[in-house]
Amino acid sequence: MINLILEKAFDHIQNWAKFWFGLIFIGSILNAFIEKFSFFQIIPNVTFWAFALGGFIGLVAKFRGAWL
Repeated sequence: MINLILEKAFDHIQNWAKFWFGLIFIGSILNAFIEKFSFFQIIPNVTFWAFALGGFIGLVAKFRGAWL
């Protein structure tokens, strides 16, 4: 039972790797970039939008099959 759960989890991670990379890595970079500039502070939930954009970029890359 545990092996089945772990196998499903690893399959999910491998199939959605580009999305997770975009969400976590690109979202973190965008968030750090946005925090450096004060004119972005007027946007409500700026951290959420940075990670959402990173996730969207990863989702596009997943369905296209490539980053560029």
